[in-house]
Amino acid sequence: MAPRLTRSSAVLAVAGALAVASGCGGGAPRPNLVLVLLDNVRADHVGGYGYPRPTTPNLDALAGEGARFYRALAPSSWTRPSVASLFTSRLPSEHGAVAMESSLAAGLPTLAETLRDAGYLTAGFSGNFVHVSERGGLARGFEHWTSLSLPAREGVDELWRMPGGDGGTVALRAPRGEELTRAVLDALPTGSGPLFLYVHYMDAHVPWVPDPERWRRFSRDGGTAEAAAASSDYVVRLAAERPRVDEAERRRLVDLYDAQIAAADAALGELLRGLRERGVCGACVVAVAADHGEELGEHGGWFHGGNLHRESLEVPLVLHDTRQRLGGALDPRPASLLDVAPTLLGLANVAVPAEMRGVSLLGPRASEARALAAELHEDPSFEQAVRPREHRLALVRWPWKLIVSRRGAASAYQLERDPGELEPLGAEGGPAAELGSAAAALLAAPARKGSPRAELTREEREALRALGYAR
Repeated sequence: MAPRLTRSSAVLAVAGALAVASGCGGGAPRPNLVLVLLDNVRADHVGGYGYPRPTTPNLDALAGEGARFYRALAPSSWTRPSVASLFTSRLPSEHGAVAMESSLAAGLPTLAETLRDAGYLTAGFSGNFVHVSERGGLARGFEHWTSLSLPAREGVDELWRMPGGDGGTVALRAPRGEELTRAVLDALPTGSGPLFLYVHYMDAHVPWVPDPERWRRFSRDGGTAEAAAASSDYVVRLAAERPRVDEAERRRLVDLYDAQIAAADAALGELLRGLRERGVCGACVVAVAADHGEELGEHGGWFHGGNLHRESLEVPLVLHDTRQRLGGALDPRPASLLDVAPTLLGLANVAVPAEMRGVSLLGPRASEARALAAELHEDPSFEQAVRPREHRLALVRWPWKLIVSRRGAASAYQLERDPGELEPLGAEGGPAAELGSAAAALLAAPARKGSPRAELTREEREALRALGYAR
């Protein structure tokens, strides 16, 4: 069941209380900023967004002292363009990092660059060593950057293989959440200025290899964790071939997904406890979000990056400022990941670059009136591995959503009556037609090219293949 949305005094206090925190005056010390990204986590599998299973007790506790933005939209349904939008507050067509072989365009200020130039010490730790890395331009502005990969366990959870010194290969994988948390806490930089810390967890991304104890808590059909594990190849085959999946198999995959969300949440809890013990979160702002969701059989699909339906785009977005207790306020106003950078800059008393498109979540904003956008672009590597992308653009102006297909056909959805986006309507007349005009303008605008990249190395192609993005 989704959270009940009311404009209670708590909800209406979100903007005012955070605005007070951001306007503490020139003499007040600036807060440390912590931005946590939970890869592949859809909002409707988060407890604080109405999910009945105990997937996210730590995130829910954080939200209980902060603010939840209920209608938060990712700007794309896969990692590279979405995280680039998070960092630049621009749409994918405006920053250029839209395909496997494209990088963030030069000249756009990023959140890390802006904070670094304002005197912040900037540090990033990415478990997504494939997409969120120096090669994609997403480490720009971080004075300390770690893209972490680790040796695989007997090949069961390997993401890719690289040449070894003996002429063979070495299997690597993304770090488990507790491993990434340990790496962050062991290598926290120290300096005279405030800290901006970015941490990117990968537990909810395939392959899904649950911890045995956690699997016992989430499995509804029993069996061992080892036998239940789902490889990247298996889930991508479901996405590419779209076979009929019976209810027992769908339940198993959902249980795996939930168990892995719980793993990411446990790591988040350890991170926050460690930061408090080290004095980082005395006066600090913590923002937690996801880069996109995951298809779990809705609309016939699996994996992500293929469509712009709600299961792919609706993400959790939680903001907590230790200087203000908001009591778990639930803000129903539409929000975008493009709004995160302007919000954090406002809380740091740092001017927002004019190039940033998003708005601050701190104060009054024309939230119901603005249309939030999400995009998908052509990407031969992905489409050869998985399937042709169904959609090109989605626009949401609550309660209406318009999706433009790859071929240009438009479908409208009235989200209050059809939250699952199962009953497409015509796009002629009324609010749908207004969204259609806005969509036409976005599609007609020239897209920015990403920065030139060297051709992908063999190791990078193997990394993409093992994560499900290439064959």
